[in-house]
Amino acid sequence: MSDKIQSTNKDLIKKITNEITQPFIDLLKAPRALWGINLAYTIEGLSYFGILTYLAIYFSDYVFKGVSHPDVWSHEMVMVLTAGIAISMVVLGFVPDKYGVRKALIASFVLLIIGRILLSAAPTILGLTPNGIWSSLHLISMLGILFILVGYGMYQPAAYSAVRQFTTPKTASMAYAMLYALMNAGSSLAMLGFLLRDREYLDLGITGTFWIFTALTVISLLATIFILSKRTVEEAIVKAKSESKDKKDDETLEKKSLEEDSIINKDFKLKDVPATAWIVLLGISIGIYFRVSDPWRIIFLIFLISIPVVIFLLPQKPRKEILGWIVTHPLANSKFFFFIFALIPVQTLFTYNWLVLPQYISRAYEGWIGEKFEMASNLNPVLIFILVPVITALTSKKNIYNMMIYGTLVMASSAFILALGPSMINLFSYLLIMSIGEAMWSARFLQYATEIAPEGKAGLYQGVAQLPWFLTKFLVPLLYSGQMMERYCPADGFKSTGTMWLIFGLIAISTPILLWLAKGWLKKGFKVRHE
Repeated sequence: MSDKIQSTNKDLIKKITNEITQPFIDLLKAPRALWGINLAYTIEGLSYFGILTYLAIYFSDYVFKGVSHPDVWSHEMVMVLTAGIAISMVVLGFVPDKYGVRKALIASFVLLIIGRILLSAAPTILGLTPNGIWSSLHLISMLGILFILVGYGMYQPAAYSAVRQFTTPKTASMAYAMLYALMNAGSSLAMLGFLLRDREYLDLGITGTFWIFTALTVISLLATIFILSKRTVEEAIVKAKSESKDKKDDETLEKKSLEEDSIINKDFKLKDVPATAWIVLLGISIGIYFRVSDPWRIIFLIFLISIPVVIFLLPQKPRKEILGWIVTHPLANSKFFFFIFALIPVQTLFTYNWLVLPQYISRAYEGWIGEKFEMASNLNPVLIFILVPVITALTSKKNIYNMMIYGTLVMASSAFILALGPSMINLFSYLLIMSIGEAMWSARFLQYATEIAPEGKAGLYQGVAQLPWFLTKFLVPLLYSGQMMERYCPADGFKSTGTMWLIFGLIAISTPILLWLAKGWLKKGFKVRHE
């Protein structure tokens, strides 16, 4: 019996070791085209998360210095970047398909360089000083972020599109896993940013550190131009096509076409619109109503009320198409709708990693932790890189939905550790437990979204499953994170950070509670494939 257990443990350790080391082994064996994508993607992970680590501090301490409620304004400016990127990718996702991945990647890096130069140069070369909201420093910084938004809106779709074009169905999963692993590896290097910023080392400050990340973006551009040459791209695409079997893709497209035809042929009426659609409309209405003032409130409400009326008055064919899209949309599935929105509270913890943690650690902790806040605030990617393959191997045969409950419970519970107050033990316990919880459920999240999707709609359901992540980027800084920092963790004055994290924990813990309460309903009629 003991020999059998020992053999099982050896197999498990071997499996975990393989999953951790495989991306790097695959990287060494990867063709030139994938090297061009992966090298730039790793560097870009460092550049993006490196700047993001400092961005809220930059706006609070530089741009809005002396302004009322600087933390509130700074968090909303960071929201413009993070939520704006999600919107930008939706709008500009067509660029790599229309102009080719190489042109899209080069154009995106050029725009990212321009944006980061403007962001870096505003307080340094241009010598702009903070003198209020919508000052020259504020406007130039936001112009830089605008260029970054457009650049990143093309970059992310282009990188994933390139991987898809350069690989076969057999090698695609390896390539995507490698991209994810290297992004985490790159972003984790942002923890060494103190070597650039801190006065004990290079003493570049935050603005000087921005210049280093801008220079790294130039390296990404050069790597893309020279490694991912036009000939390399053409050869990679031809080779992938010759090794692939397109029959399955053709069948999928044909099935999608038939599905769209069936939607048009159905006579949907306004009464067929599901309750979830009205809930979304009501939620948007309430959110915007309390964020705007008269007369914009009245104008907006009139606009919303007119939407159903306009749809009803449309000619028959476009009315059928619009109603068919609404009725068959993933959010029309009440179970999926509940599942998606129940995850939003726990996903707020992801947002705190780059929006709250750097400021919180630098303000609430003394000594080397507070001075070198980059180390702790960027520890999560390192832990995730190690923990995901370990926990995946340990729980691969566990029920998906149960893992969602347990994982979100563990992750949400981590916030209550920091509610005990700022200390080194509490901070690193929070980071470790939060990362364990994330590793337990985040990998299963898209799997559940795929499993629950009707036949032929897995891709659509996976796309919509990203909605909670977008909403947390948008809602957390817009509604409360800046206010919480100013009230409980101000730059100067009395701090009550335990209360802040208690509130964060109470928000996050609602997710596992909701998933547990709805367990019988959500699992009814749902069967995992491996079961």
